[in-house]
Amino acid sequence: MSVESVLMDFQVTPCLDDTIYIRDVATIATCVAEALRQDCLEQGCISSAFSYSAIYSGPKDSMFTIKHYFREGLITLSIEYFKINLSDSMFYNYDEIENLRNLIIHDLDANSGKSIPAIKRCLTHSPYLRTSDDRILEYGWQKLLFSERSPYQKVEIYQTADWGACLVLDGYINLAESDLAYTRGLMNHGNMDYKDKQILILGGGDGALLHELLKEKTPPSFVTMVDIDEAVIRGCKEHMPSVCGDVLEKMEGDKFKIIVDDALKWLETYTKEEKKFDVIFGDLTDIPVHSRDTQTWAFVRKVIRSSLLLLPVGGKYLTHCNGKSAANSLSMFEKLVSDLGVPVDVASTEHYIPSFQEKWVFYQLTRKEGDVVEPATAITENGEISNDTEKSADQAVNGTAEKESKEETAKSEKPKPTEEKEEKKTKSPTPKASEEKEEKSKGAKSLKANLDSPKDKSNGLKKEKSNLDKKAKTPK
Repeated sequence: MSVESVLMDFQVTPCLDDTIYIRDVATIATCVAEALRQDCLEQGCISSAFSYSAIYSGPKDSMFTIKHYFREGLITLSIEYFKINLSDSMFYNYDEIENLRNLIIHDLDANSGKSIPAIKRCLTHSPYLRTSDDRILEYGWQKLLFSERSPYQKVEIYQTADWGACLVLDGYINLAESDLAYTRGLMNHGNMDYKDKQILILGGGDGALLHELLKEKTPPSFVTMVDIDEAVIRGCKEHMPSVCGDVLEKMEGDKFKIIVDDALKWLETYTKEEKKFDVIFGDLTDIPVHSRDTQTWAFVRKVIRSSLLLLPVGGKYLTHCNGKSAANSLSMFEKLVSDLGVPVDVASTEHYIPSFQEKWVFYQLTRKEGDVVEPATAITENGEISNDTEKSADQAVNGTAEKESKEETAKSEKPKPTEEKEEKKTKSPTPKASEEKEEKSKGAKSLKANLDSPKDKSNGLKKEKSNLDKKAKTPK
């Protein structure tokens, strides 16, 4: 069962004559009734100085709205209906949606018209995910193989025809059986020699990175992997063996060891032990796309700085970042690295990841000779960023540092605010990272129509209530 929404839009000649745009709305309503092969009832109408709209009820508890932005000559049509199964669908396939669109273009004499396949809503497992820059992606889930809410995240694995089994964490695609490009991109494959290297993997619970490292012709001396989520390890071991091989079955071997624990805790342990690694992989959370997610930025900052301090000169920290389209996120990451107080060379590569359906950017940080200084941004013991850090992050993104500096100078010359106002300022809440990603949805717009016009095409339409005497004023 699902609720489906069909969306169309049309371009007509702009006009301010109410008899014309009322007639246009009536024409579309008649076309919909004809396509659905059943009478439709007008339920209400709304008019403003900028638009004219109507709402109708149809068969199978359906409804549709038509909104005419007459000043711009734009018309939107939104049809919503409840679907039990395929045979119960109002539109059996996209061809039927296109047939309705073509009928409306013809009868409306529209300049153009567009439609998209029905949007599937109210499903237990939504097929919609999004890219790094919030473009909608629809995935063809065939079967839910694994689902568990761990103490850290929602872990799901779906079977697909396009990419095989897909690991989805908190509503974000994480890795699929088709995504060897991701793992090799993270490894900087072909440009790195791992022979006899001591390696630390932070995260990587899907086992793909560990599996590929051990398959190298000149494998590393030893690989330690630390991932906090046992549910990810268990799910991938059972349903994605082509990705992880048998490393998640064994958990430990001559060349590797998997530790199920907090990666940050082990970074602190290795720091106290003065242990060194030749290569450290950051395969943890994605880099945030904006500066407001201060908790995640603080976590990323602490992980990277702690990791760099465990590397000798020439040692490498390799990590994924975000999609190439999330340019803001990439620039903030580079700014963060430059402010860590650890001298490094920064390089990056990019690879198209099939299940992500976008190019992903990977960074390679190489420890250089030089003095280690305190980071430009203060980090508290629990990994949180100070208020000054939040401000500097926003300035780095928005280019407002100079402006705000001038404003602060000007403010210093003004009388100081009262103690009460100061107290209110200090009590402003600190934003916290949400456990689940927010999903964006758009509701249908309410509409108004009048079918009685010079060229009224009201065949198949019945008015439940007449609006002839309630006609809105013509906009000036």
